[in-house]
Amino acid sequence: MLVYSNGWAQFFGGNPSAPAPMPRAANKKSLRIAGSCLDLRSSRKACQGFSLFELIVSMAILLVISGGIFSAISSSQQSYARTELKSDMYENVRGVAELMAQEIGQAGLVNLPATTLGAALNANITAQTVNVSSTASMFANEQVLVDAGTNNEELVTLSGVTASTMTAIFGKAHAAGVPINVLGVFPNGIVAPATTGGSTANILNLFGDLNADGSLVYVRYTCTPGTAAAPGTLTRSVTTILPGVDTLSADQTLLSTVVGGTGAVCFIYTTTAAAGFTFVSNVGFTLSVQATRPDPQTGVYPQMTKSFLNLAPRNVLAGLELANAGITSRLQPTPANVLVY
Repeated sequence: MLVYSNGWAQFFGGNPSAPAPMPRAANKKSLRIAGSCLDLRSSRKACQGFSLFELIVSMAILLVISGGIFSAISSSQQSYARTELKSDMYENVRGVAELMAQEIGQAGLVNLPATTLGAALNANITAQTVNVSSTASMFANEQVLVDAGTNNEELVTLSGVTASTMTAIFGKAHAAGVPINVLGVFPNGIVAPATTGGSTANILNLFGDLNADGSLVYVRYTCTPGTAAAPGTLTRSVTTILPGVDTLSADQTLLSTVVGGTGAVCFIYTTTAAAGFTFVSNVGFTLSVQATRPDPQTGVYPQMTKSFLNLAPRNVLAGLELANAGITSRLQPTPANVLVY
């Protein structure tokens, strides 16, 4: 067969628009490849797909790889869950410890809000009852500083307090509107063990201007360790110290996962006696808790114990220094409410 170019094909009467035929060698190659897949007698192996054995092996390898991936993901999720459980336990205990450390540091602080004398008075050897702008944080037997200036100020001991008046013996005359302040600290700001209303191994009692706002409050922490099957609690009550208020406020639960058993000790105290007072110079705090959910791998509730062995009541320590220096006029008596609580 002769192959002509388009021009020669037109000259010999062919179709000039027909595409040029493929070269003979390429045409034979294409036919040979196509025929190899159509001729069942000579090309079955060249054109067949995967065998059943090959498919099974491939699927087995895929399953092994997928299983390894899913196992790694599951292990990572369980590890994250365990870390989250421990982190939650630590954060809960740390939050309680920070609150406790702040209040222990403030315990024993004496303060009054801005308070002034309501009316002028003259010196008298007899007790006088006078109006004041506020009686917040005042109590019987408290020592307050009336007036200002070297010649006018005097330290008086309150013999009575109501919602709007205070009663005391005034040795100097004072004008209306003069300031009333308070000095010193409560040496028993951390209520010492073996005293009236004293703290114990699982009860911490403290008071003072804990919020630095001129308001006296009494705080009680109660630790009740339980078991893994029946966890105990750590509670806190806050009571504002007011004349005639002798009932503690309701407890609020800080932790409900406290463990350690009935013999566990949460609080340890270091005490020092001076000037007739017992000063708590250091508070130790140990707490064991368990997680709120079981470990995803073991099914057991994880537990953790944290100890804070040096919570220092700085105001009480300042009172101890005053006592050792013989400056007892700056050591305020304990409010009567505290002895009832």
